[in-house]
Formats: sequence, C-alpha cells, structure tokens
Amino acid sequence: MRRIDESILSSSNASGTAAFSWDPDHYSGFNPKTEQYNYKFIGERNMLASIHAMHSPETTCPTDGGTSACPEAWEMRHMYVVEATPDRSKVNALDSRTVIYLDSEMWFEPYVDTYDRSGRLFRSHIYWLVTRDRPVPDARVAIYPFKRSFIVGAVSTDVQSGLATMCYLPGIDTPERECWYINMGAVDKSFFTTDAMVRAASF
Repeated sequence: MRRIDESILSSSNASGTAAFSWDPDHYSGFNPKTEQYNYKFIGERNMLASIHAMHSPETTCPTDGGTSACPEAWEMRHMYVVEATPDRSKVNALDSRTVIYLDSEMWFEPYVDTYDRSGRLFRSHIYWLVTRDRPVPDARVAIYPFKRSFIVGAVSTDVQSGLATMCYLPGIDTPERECWYINMGAVDKSFFTTDAMVRAASF
C-alpha cells in the first residue's frame, strides 16, 4: 500500500509497462470534484462534434495509427466554452487549467483540453457519442424509455509526447456489448464490493 493524494485524479494512473494518457477526472468528460475548481465562462462557439455516431463499437481509424475513430458522422454544434482552474488550497491538480467545450443542447463536453503548469497545451480529449434509447443497436437489457447520450469512443492525446490512448465502449473484443447499465437495476450492492472487484479482475 502507498499513500497518495488527489493529484492522481488528474494524472495517469497507469503502472508498470502500461502507458496511457487517461486520468480519472477525464474518464467521462470533465468530472472532478466541483468544489475544488473555479469556473469562468469564456464564450460560445460553433464546432463540429460527433453526437450521432454510426458505429458501436467505434471503428479504428487506419490512417493515424489507431489514435482516433473513422469514418464517423460529424455535425455542427453550438458549444459553451468554460475554463476550470484548480483551487490550490483544496486540490493539488496536475493541470494548471482545463478548457471545456460543452454542447449547449445535450450538456456534455465533446472536447476537453488541459494545460500544464507552464500554460502549454498538455492533453486533448475527444468524445464520440450516440443519442438513442440503447447503447448498441442490438441491446436486449439496456433499453431506456427515452433517448439519452452514450459515449461510444474517446481518445486522450498527450500533445507534448504524442502518446494517444483510444477507448472503445463497448470494447472491440469484449463479449459484453451493452456495457452501459445506468439506473437499470441490473446490479445490486454486492457488485460494488471489494471481493466482487477482485473476482472481476481475475478474468
């Protein structure tokens, strides 16, 4: 065991030979503890984004070494641009600031950029989403009575080192295709125990 502080939430938690640029605060958009950041509205901008993706799981783009998904459906979206800066009295975040591009209709950020302590662009995050009543077209369990947004692919790119890590939801080779069970009652409290996590990791 080792003692760590909350800076791990904004830095890669890979270990050993595993190298990737994801951190817990960016697994799904920008999700830090709200009270640990100060927020500033920067402006509004129309930008391309993918919120009606055609593929689940996403298709690996063959022309960039697998660091993105293509081909895919893109459309013009209206974004709110917000800057988040860590409150150093509350959190020892790795980044100096984060710029969030928030879709004004679906209230999710297709793009998130982080900057290092020197003020240089550090990591860029892109999220591909689909808007429908199920995460995958052939879902049998995860079917909702309304349309909602699901992340079907995401990439975190360390623009300083060139390292990019692509994430697929569902995974390309996983037998579990539905993957998103949000407020479905598909799991109970026993699913979230330490023993359950250990058993799941043994597969």
